This record gives sequence, structure tokens and C-alpha cells, in this order.
Amino acid sequence: MNRIKELKRDLGSEYVYRRLMSDREVSRLRRQAPQHLEDIVAASLTVGCMKINAVLFQSDGSLRLGYDVYVKDSPGSLEWICFDCPSDRASLKESDMLAVLDRVVRENGLSYTECCFERLEGRQVKPYEKLQEGGK
Repeated sequence: MNRIKELKRDLGSEYVYRRLMSDREVSRLRRQAPQHLEDIVAASLTVGCMKINAVLFQSDGSLRLGYDVYVKDSPGSLEWICFDCPSDRASLKESDMLAVLDRVVRENGLSYTECCFERLEGRQVKPYEKLQEGGK
């Protein structure tokens, strides 16, 4: 069984590949890059507690395609933490993105289904409360 089918079977709805741009759109943007462009996610692959995005970003006056890898500190968390930006040649293909993500997981002792980080107890940050009139 190929790796994509295996993970889809094991993780169900926690395996999600989204392609947001075509190769043609990426090429057009790279040729005609606007001067001030925010990073653009061209494709995203979420596999349980791990996610890899293929991102267009500005570098040395040109637009480049690279990867950003994110992790969750616990499986149920809603927030993603940037973990790495591998220098692999980026691709929008699901199989290529999964191969890079598999390598990052393997090389760093991570998991698609379990938290691999030590829990640190610390201060809880309270939500910002609007100051009341009178300088309070």
C-alpha cells in the first residue's frame, strides 16, 4: 500500500491535502512578482499533529517557493507552532510534500499522532481586558 493511502486509512479526517494554487499560477507569480507580497500558501498537507505548507515568499528581490513545517504541542491543540523550514526543493505535489514531512518526522523523532514535547508548566496569560475610563 502506498504511503498516502496508508496514512489516509490510519488518520481519516486528520489527513488533509489542499492545493490552493496551480503550477501555472505559481510560475506566473514568480515571473511577475509584486514588489511587496506577503507569504502565500500554495499547498498544504496536514497529517495529524504535523503540517507542511508550500509557501511563496520574497527573497533577494524574487519570489521563491519553499516549505514551512508546523507541529502541534498536543494532538487536540488548535494552534500550530513553526518547527522548521527545510531547504528541500519545494513542490506542490502531495507525494513530494509527504516525503519531506516523513523525513522531518523521522529525523527529529516526531510523531503524527502523539505529542513529542515535554509539557512545561508556567504562567497562564489572561485575556487582554480593556482599560476602563479614568486610567484604571
